[in-house]
Amino acid sequence: MADPTESAVLLRLAVEATGIGIFDYDLATTTLRWDARTRALFGVAPDGAVTYAETFLQGLHPEDRERVDAALQAALDPAGTGLFDSEYRVLPAGGGPLRWIAARGQLIVSGGYASRMVGTVRDVTQAKRAEIALRATEERYRLVTRATNDAIWDWDLTTDTVLWNEALATAYGWTPDRVVPSGAWWIDHVHPDDRAAVEADIHAVIAGEAGDWDHEYRFQRADGTYAEVLDRGYMVRDAAGAPQRMIGAMLDVTERNRASAQFRAVFQGANIGIVQFDPRSVRALAVNAKLCEIWGAPESEILGHSLARWTPPEDDAERADLHRRLAKGETMQERLEKRYRRLDGRIIWARVNLVSQTLGDSVHATAMIEDITNEKLADTRREALIALGDRLRDLNTNAAVVRATAESLGRTLGVARAGYALVDPAGNLSAVAPDWIAAGLGPQAGTQTLATVAASVVRLRRGETLAVADIAATPERVDDAAGYAQIGMRAVVKVPILQRGRLVGILYVLDAVAHDWTPGEIAFAREVAERAWGGLTRIEADEQQRILNRELSHRLKNTLAVVQAIVSQTLRNVTDVEAAKEALAARLIALGKAHDILLSGEGESADFEAVLASALAIHDDRQPDRFRISGPPIELGAKAALSLALMLHELATNAAKYGALSVPDGRVAVTWDVTAPMGGEPMVRMTWRESGGPTVAIPSRKGFGSRLIERGLVGAVGGTVGLDYDPAGVVCRVTAPLAGFQAGSV
Repeated sequence: MADPTESAVLLRLAVEATGIGIFDYDLATTTLRWDARTRALFGVAPDGAVTYAETFLQGLHPEDRERVDAALQAALDPAGTGLFDSEYRVLPAGGGPLRWIAARGQLIVSGGYASRMVGTVRDVTQAKRAEIALRATEERYRLVTRATNDAIWDWDLTTDTVLWNEALATAYGWTPDRVVPSGAWWIDHVHPDDRAAVEADIHAVIAGEAGDWDHEYRFQRADGTYAEVLDRGYMVRDAAGAPQRMIGAMLDVTERNRASAQFRAVFQGANIGIVQFDPRSVRALAVNAKLCEIWGAPESEILGHSLARWTPPEDDAERADLHRRLAKGETMQERLEKRYRRLDGRIIWARVNLVSQTLGDSVHATAMIEDITNEKLADTRREALIALGDRLRDLNTNAAVVRATAESLGRTLGVARAGYALVDPAGNLSAVAPDWIAAGLGPQAGTQTLATVAASVVRLRRGETLAVADIAATPERVDDAAGYAQIGMRAVVKVPILQRGRLVGILYVLDAVAHDWTPGEIAFAREVAERAWGGLTRIEADEQQRILNRELSHRLKNTLAVVQAIVSQTLRNVTDVEAAKEALAARLIALGKAHDILLSGEGESADFEAVLASALAIHDDRQPDRFRISGPPIELGAKAALSLALMLHELATNAAKYGALSVPDGRVAVTWDVTAPMGGEPMVRMTWRESGGPTVAIPSRKGFGSRLIERGLVGAVGGTVGLDYDPAGVVCRVTAPLAGFQAGSV
């Protein structure tokens, strides 16, 4: 048999080697015995007293005492399991760090009574701390997964087990009871059109050496719809590089993609050019189709290139200053107008809305560009029209008006040549000033253009504006293609000027290169044509006004001379003042009516019949057939009309006093005709014949009225006047050249 003493020693040595302490609690005597290890754990001296209440319970952490005491009392119950198994914290009596103790004891029952509790204690502080740290880490992980909308997953590749966080339910509707925790379940819920690519992609990462994976695809929600997701995973490999697990997060990007799609639609569909660029290098990062159209360049010519290339060299200083401000990271929101040079070399104007802003550590810049070339051209043309109108008001010759018009038109449109031609009623063209010709053109530019312009008269008479962009390419659209080629011109615009349906002028514009005439340019040419015609008609009107003023002055002098003569003759040898006054007034009225007839027409002439009707109107008492007037139309000059009116007035006055118009049944017939004797000039024959009046007697003397009848008209038109005092009625016969009646001078 083994020596019990030796066995005890060996047992003690084994226990000490494991760091386990032993306790023995005698229930009968309430004596508690601790070995050295247990005493050390509780901070009790080797010779110190040990009791259950004062040493053991008081040595426990206050939060653990009640729980541990209850567990021990339950273990001491003979009806129970008799097993004490508990972990608790110890506050050593002499001070020192808190310890975690794992205690395990067994109740010993003897004779049906519980006699002792014997057990062991073990320091598990480090293990407990590790456990607490792990729990804290897991709690933080749990809180993080709850705080994010990402569906976080942990895929154990060795067992094909996938664990998901709560977001799988909150974001996609998959409650835990409906989820199979496997990789196969996940791949089955990838959209069928995306599944093969996703599976191949992730397995390539797992089988390879990559450390991370990401893919954008469609994932099925619990309601059957699909969410667009961005999935990212990170590989965990063992020391040998074998795949162990993959941990990842699945982010729902449906709304982001929708917003991005909307932005792209707005960006690409915008009716203004948009470019996003790096403000430091001013290289284009994104550009829409409208800007490509504005700059006349494909996207490949803009993306990745500096925006500086689109600014004309002469504007580079201003551009460089703006780009320096952007490169410094300055936040800007500016609206400006600037010029760009298109890919084809044409210069355009644009309105630019420039915005730059700082997002995090980076600066983002966007320019919104609107082509305002037509606006600028319209402004330039409007200003040119205003300036032309101001200039034309100060000019007083047709040549000066044409020169100013052609220069304004040519310079504003930037063409080679411009001019204006007058058109007479027969369709013949005449130039009142040389064409305006741009500087730097060859000697052929000075060649006369009237013949070439005249070739289009037939079409221009119909009011058609002729505009040809390239005569060489479409010679059939002009009437003299060879003529244009001879003077070195390739494009043309001709604007007809019509007055009352008649072509009176042609404004023309010529260019030495093909020129795609815009509606705005053609409209501008029409406006200039109207102003040119206005200037020309103003000069003509001014000249006519000067002539009329001179004529009026001359006529007024002559009229006053006639009035003076009438007054002088009427009042000479007057015996009856009242009768003289009446005669003078009647004669002046007749003179005034004759002037009215002259001034009522467009020219300085009057109709023969109108003069008769006016002179006889005062004596017309509406008796039937009182007057009978007949004869062909004859236009009378001013001098003849006044003299004829005064003569007819005297005849009618005498008839009213003494002849046919003095009785109700009296009649007056005035007839005239025009005859042309063989080889002679046309003659006018007029006859005044009275009838139905008192018997006529030859007057004993002749007054001013008779002399006015016999001499006034003869003095004005030539020819002869004869008075016949026929007893049946006075007859007056006038024979005079037609040319005398129609002479225009007074």
